[in-house]
Amino acid sequence: MRNLLGLLLILAAAMSAGWQAHDWHDAKLKLAASEAAEQTRQIVVEVTQQSGEALEAKLAELRANEIHTERVIRTETIKPVFSNVCASDDYVRLFNESADQAERKLSGKPADTLPGHAATSGRTDRK
Repeated sequence: MRNLLGLLLILAAAMSAGWQAHDWHDAKLKLAASEAAEQTRQIVVEVTQQSGEALEAKLAELRANEIHTERVIRTETIKPVFSNVCASDDYVRLFNESADQAERKLSGKPADTLPGHAATSGRTDRK
């Protein structure tokens, strides 16, 4: 019976030692997982911070290089309108004829107009 009691004590001591070793191993694994998670979090925070700084720098550069365009409206007077009568009718007619001739020369249009007269409206001999 003494042997049996001794064996039971040895078995209980072995079970207690095994349980303690299991707890230590489990705690070691939890600590390693916690440290790995903390390192990953720090890496993600650093990468996010660097990415944010790069984005802010790029936005600042784009704002600095922004081109502002202004709309400019230019008008070209094709046929001048005189508010005061400073030129005679003959002068205005000569001016218009010379402008037409210059336009025809520049555009390559023939200088002479087509022969004949324009058709009048209301003619009765139309078919």
